[in-house]
Amino acid sequence: MRLHMDKVSVVAFFKDGRRVVTGSWDYTLRICDIQKGTVAGGPFVGHRDKVFSVAVSPDDRRIASGGRDNTIIIWDVESKRMLFGPLAKHTNMVSSVCFSPDGKKLASGSYDSKVIIWDAETGAVLSTLRSDRGVSSVAFNPDGSKLASGSLRTIQIWCTDNAEPIFEINAHEKWVLSVVWSPDGHQLVSASYDNTVKFWDSSNGYQIGQPCTSHTSNINLLAISSDGSFIATISDDRTVQHWSTKSHQKIGEPLKHIEDVTCVSISPDAELVMVGDFLGEIRFWSIKNILSAAVQLYSSSGSYFAHRSKLKLARNLYHEALSDAQKVRTISVIVSTIVVMLNTTDF
Repeated sequence: MRLHMDKVSVVAFFKDGRRVVTGSWDYTLRICDIQKGTVAGGPFVGHRDKVFSVAVSPDDRRIASGGRDNTIIIWDVESKRMLFGPLAKHTNMVSSVCFSPDGKKLASGSYDSKVIIWDAETGAVLSTLRSDRGVSSVAFNPDGSKLASGSLRTIQIWCTDNAEPIFEINAHEKWVLSVVWSPDGHQLVSASYDNTVKFWDSSNGYQIGQPCTSHTSNINLLAISSDGSFIATISDDRTVQHWSTKSHQKIGEPLKHIEDVTCVSISPDAELVMVGDFLGEIRFWSIKNILSAAVQLYSSSGSYFAHRSKLKLARNLYHEALSDAQKVRTISVIVSTIVVMLNTTDF
């Protein structure tokens, strides 16, 4: 589906799973209804240059965007108008924006070597975190107390209360283009121009396991599933690849695109992956079959679905946990546990 007149630089799902927002080098944003296959909003016009980053608020009511014009705009989804902005405190392109888990704060990262934390309801600057190099990616941890930022070769972890650095990770050989937290906050995952994805203990910065190394060119972005069980990566090698966060092994075969893929997002139900490309188009893939192949891949060491079932059980998602658990014969104990909890829990 073609939505823009130029490269789609960033995509993000709404929490409802029915809509996505895209940002483009044509200076605009659009909202697409993926069930109907139609444009549901936009173009959102306000940036004076290419849009490089978007984020959807936790309540799905606002969108934040950052661009090459060094500004940030916060939009109202229903009215499709600016709530306020452009916010102009950066002196270089805004490479990344993200809302805090409660939606009250917005973080922006820029190649001016600053991370700014904003009041997402008023547009006021709350704090400025100063790095010694450009910032390519920012991400709040699940409780909003920490912020990770990716830069040239490094990841920095900040305390959001006092804007002080906690520690720095010497992570990659080249730019760290993307950093995400696992939903439980215990891990960080990073992707780099050095063609690797790495996993980190968020409490001390130590590397966990081996990196993912199947891409043959720059990795531009990664996304993590809502349950934290797998990630999707996109690369200049024109493929989308999926990886287990437990084993760090590749899941299924790469999804190949005929054009350069520029951005990626995973649906909240982890059944669709969406990418944008250089021609202004977005494409959706169903990844059910790819993930099902993981059962065979991990059968010798505890299946992929067993791992995902445990994660969902820990989050009290009993019915979803049972669905995953029943896909693998070797985890009857997990199934029994969940059935007992279902029978003793009111919904």
